[in-house]
Amino acid sequence: MGFFRALLGRCDTEPLSPELWSVEDDKVQVKLSQMAEPLPKGGAVYLKEQGLKRPVLVLRTEDDQYLAFENRCTHAGRKVDPVAGEARLRCCSLSHAVFDLDGNVVKGPAKDSLKKYAVEQSGGDLVITL
Repeated sequence: MGFFRALLGRCDTEPLSPELWSVEDDKVQVKLSQMAEPLPKGGAVYLKEQGLKRPVLVLRTEDDQYLAFENRCTHAGRKVDPVAGEARLRCCSLSHAVFDLDGNVVKGPAKDSLKKYAVEQSGGDLVITL
């Protein structure tokens, strides 16, 4: 991540098209079966607005599991991104707080873990419980 991108809090992760997900009560349905291309292993997308109180980061791990986190660093409040080639997430600020895939702080100035959500696969789609 470049210095200026970090200074501006710009992440590499892109938002998922609003047509591919929905919110009902405390559940988010991500329509993986309707995606033109599957989310690559190690890749992530984020969901925002459409009834969400806070953005959600959805990650596909290298071992083909899906994880979801509140997309808000507990130190600077910026978005988080997966770290390429590692089982970690990093804050998009200059401080670069780093978290493991359980949401725990690994290094950096963050004191609290990321909020992690339960994810289930159902009929080729994801159901995230907020």
